[in-house]
Amino acid sequence: MTLRCDVAVVGGSLAGSAAAGALARDGVDVVVIEKARFPRAKICGEFLSYEALPALERLGALAAVRGAGAETISRFTVVRPDGRAVEAPLASPVLSISRERLDTIVARAAEGVGARFLFGSPVLALEGGLGKGFRLEGPDLAVEARVVIGAWGRYAPLDGKLGRPFFGRPATLFGFKKHLSGESARLAGRAVLHVFPGGYLGLSRVEGGAVNLAALASPALAKEAHHDFDLLLGGLRERSPALARDLDGLVPEPGPVLLSEPVHLGAHGAIAHDVLLAGDAAGVLDPYTGAGMATALLTGEAAGEPVAAFLQGRLSAAALREAHARRHREIAGARFFWSRVFRPIFGGGGPPRSPGSPRDGREAPPRGAERINRASSCPPAGTFCPPPACAHASSGRAPS
Repeated sequence: MTLRCDVAVVGGSLAGSAAAGALARDGVDVVVIEKARFPRAKICGEFLSYEALPALERLGALAAVRGAGAETISRFTVVRPDGRAVEAPLASPVLSISRERLDTIVARAAEGVGARFLFGSPVLALEGGLGKGFRLEGPDLAVEARVVIGAWGRYAPLDGKLGRPFFGRPATLFGFKKHLSGESARLAGRAVLHVFPGGYLGLSRVEGGAVNLAALASPALAKEAHHDFDLLLGGLRERSPALARDLDGLVPEPGPVLLSEPVHLGAHGAIAHDVLLAGDAAGVLDPYTGAGMATALLTGEAAGEPVAAFLQGRLSAAALREAHARRHREIAGARFFWSRVFRPIFGGGGPPRSPGSPRDGREAPPRGAERINRASSCPPAGTFCPPPACAHASSGRAPS
């Protein structure tokens, strides 16, 4: 039997649930098709920057997130490979919560305003367009919809079927994640980013005092973590006394280390063959920014109004494509610009040294330290807000 609806959203995580909630509140018949069954673990820094909180409140999920015990984070630390650390207060407190809890909460919030969810339903084929509508198929699934929103994450088989350029390219980065338990009081209210050759590793507490360890690393390091996480972590501890101190008294929780699909950083386009894209499906922000989850919520939510206008006949297909691309650019354009500009600091083994040294022979403070310290006065666009972006934060545009 074929299920018919106004809008099919492929992917029920943050971007998909935000889009579905916004559409359902406007009276749109929306079906969310999610391959997993919630709750489920997901590789993520599990950091909700300040911008995410109003979006969660509009979705009707913020009270539940707080009630689930989300950790409040007020300070951010970057640690270089040589152990030198820079710490700064965040402009506004933010939240940290596991994706097992968070994704379930936002999906329930979208269901609460009328969105329908199909869990455990992978989409294997997608054809059609905004002119005549779409058809989606899976092993036990057939859905026809006038509009499709793609919120399937950073890398999926549908990217290949849509001919997206990054699909199939060799990946230079992978992510891995593990929750730790034990004595975590020293990490209360803090997010810590340890930079090391080959990648970086973030630590922050989530609900119940558990610690989320999430990393972005070279394929070799990620593979090592997947096969022998204890061995890799032991080696990193030996090379970094600062990391060893942060991990003291913490042990991995039972279960395997999560290893991500290939990570292709950067913007990939908000539209592919008439499918409107949101969240990581439209592009992957560097995790060091801490703005990924907020961007997913905001770009998913922003898809709602123009899609509703198209369904009501107030926008043509061409106008819908233009409106969706413009909204995505306004929300994410500056984030992707500054994410790329500052990537070498975090992706190249640590912040560069300042040229020259003071007369007493001590090394001058690293440029990265200065930027982090100055970032504390920025609008809270994420964990790390590069100072030049501050003047452009309200417009969402990168400087020309």
